Amino acid sequence: MCERDRKRIGNRGAYLSRMIKTDVAIIGGGISGLWCANELSRLGFRSVIVERNAHLGGHVASYCCKATDQCQRCGACLLEDVIEIIQSSDKISYHVRTNVTRVERTNGAFSLELLRRPPRILTEQCNDCRICLDACPAPGALARTPSGDRLFINEEACLFFRDRSCRACVDACPENAVSLDAADEEIGVDASSIVFATGFKPFDAGEKPRFGHGRVPGVITGLELDRMLKADNFDADQGGGSFRSVAFIQCVGSRDPRIGRNYCSRVCCGYALRLARLLRNRFPEIEPSMFYMDIQTFDRDFERRLEIARKEVRLIRAIPAEVRIGSDTRPELTYHGPNDEKLCESFDLVVLSIGISPNPAVTRLAQLLAARLNEDAFLGLNGDEVTTGSPGVFVAGAAQGPKSIDETVSHAIRAAANVAWYLNSSGPGDKP
Repeated sequence: MCERDRKRIGNRGAYLSRMIKTDVAIIGGGISGLWCANELSRLGFRSVIVERNAHLGGHVASYCCKATDQCQRCGACLLEDVIEIIQSSDKISYHVRTNVTRVERTNGAFSLELLRRPPRILTEQCNDCRICLDACPAPGALARTPSGDRLFINEEACLFFRDRSCRACVDACPENAVSLDAADEEIGVDASSIVFATGFKPFDAGEKPRFGHGRVPGVITGLELDRMLKADNFDADQGGGSFRSVAFIQCVGSRDPRIGRNYCSRVCCGYALRLARLLRNRFPEIEPSMFYMDIQTFDRDFERRLEIARKEVRLIRAIPAEVRIGSDTRPELTYHGPNDEKLCESFDLVVLSIGISPNPAVTRLAQLLAARLNEDAFLGLNGDEVTTGSPGVFVAGAAQGPKSIDETVSHAIRAAANVAWYLNSSGPGDKP
């Protein structure tokens, strides 16, 4: 440990702007972290949520409701309810745009150091006039939260944070609502327990180049389609053309030992069928097809839902070998039919059902706390455990392994119950 680090620990007041004491530090403000905090609050414990993004909700915040004429039990609505609870609770605080820069165990408890980036667009001054959007020269530097309620600056794409070469949004804003120069804030947190609710990383479809993502026009991921539908940006008659035939390809980034993903991501069949049915419901002219190895059961009423889906979605038991640009410029799929015959078929749109991968951002922190990784490189023990093999350190939701939204919420609630038991035990040093 360097001398500067000793000073930071021994004389925190000189470096940290403020200190927070809490029962539980929850790393991750996605749906698992929020539900874990909610349950801990109900059990009487205080928690601090640390979220690196500019908004709460994680991936689920980008998911659209899949309801057609009936609820499809996708679980997306579980987020809005819990966010309202979190924002009104006196036992829960949260910090967005915040990273954990240091964590260590001290006398059975935990000391964390956080770096909080300030809001670059001041919501109390912004009137959403969109002048900054028109002035910004960098694609993606100004974006909206998944709920669409406010703008934020994506520092990874912003030219100012790359080389200080641009202040176009500051110069253009008539309300002085853009603040690029505000300093980061360092915050200290002392907690009796830690919960990793760091979620997952969507599989990078570029790692499967044969499916054409980023190379073949008309090939997108299921996550991209979900975001378009959430923002009402999907148009079946885009650019003068039309989407009439849509193919979903399953197991992209799952069940493939060659890329270290020899597991089922569990959610892909469910979200593909729900998205396919939703497209058919909103755009009756669309004819969806789904290419699959086999179909994973995804809820208690699976058989009935699958039977309904068969009437609306063409199910093809084959995984295409390749997606390329066809002679008509549409994506063309090559696959083998039921008699092993080679078939080629073109579609207007191809949707890749990308799987769930471990979140690499959590590995360093997990190692510092001696938390284990399971056989699939997710955090925690094998099976469906909420423990990590490190006393006082727990895991909630998809950080532990692939889970649906419903399963994630249940796992988070179970994690909270285990944390409560730990905190109610005799003393931090004696807790298992």
